[in-house]
Amino acid sequence: MKSKLLLLFTAFFLLVSCNFNQIYKNRESDKADGEKITQKFYWEFKHGGNQEDIYKLFGEKFFSVTNKEKLVELLNITGQIGPVQEYNLSKWQTLVVKGSNPKSEYLFTYDVKRGTEKTQEIFTMEKDKNGIIKIVGYHVNQDLLNK
Repeated sequence: MKSKLLLLFTAFFLLVSCNFNQIYKNRESDKADGEKITQKFYWEFKHGGNQEDIYKLFGEKFFSVTNKEKLVELLNITGQIGPVQEYNLSKWQTLVVKGSNPKSEYLFTYDVKRGTEKTQEIFTMEKDKNGIIKIVGYHVNQDLLNK
């Protein structure tokens, strides 16, 4: 009787501690979801007049590391490189986990033509607790040696 009870308890413990997740890597639908955010970013940067609309694209995780003043400074510096004329997605990765430990992560790299200059811009995004994709990292690389 004790061995059956121990076996039942062990089986119960294993079932409770298991994580049931579905993992999706690099799905086109996830890519499209992430691209909506970067497209909105570039649209706001080119045509929008309200920086608050750009701030709304960034998540709490971003602002826990970088304050709004630093973001404004970064946007001003990239604006000085030149206006965005075109941007092309050169690399992308997505990871979406559904289940008991959900998460959604997106990484997009764009080749951006800004006036006569070119930059490489990298966006890291995650879904927040409300299920909205937010930018949590934004990096701009410019090749200064090819000037």
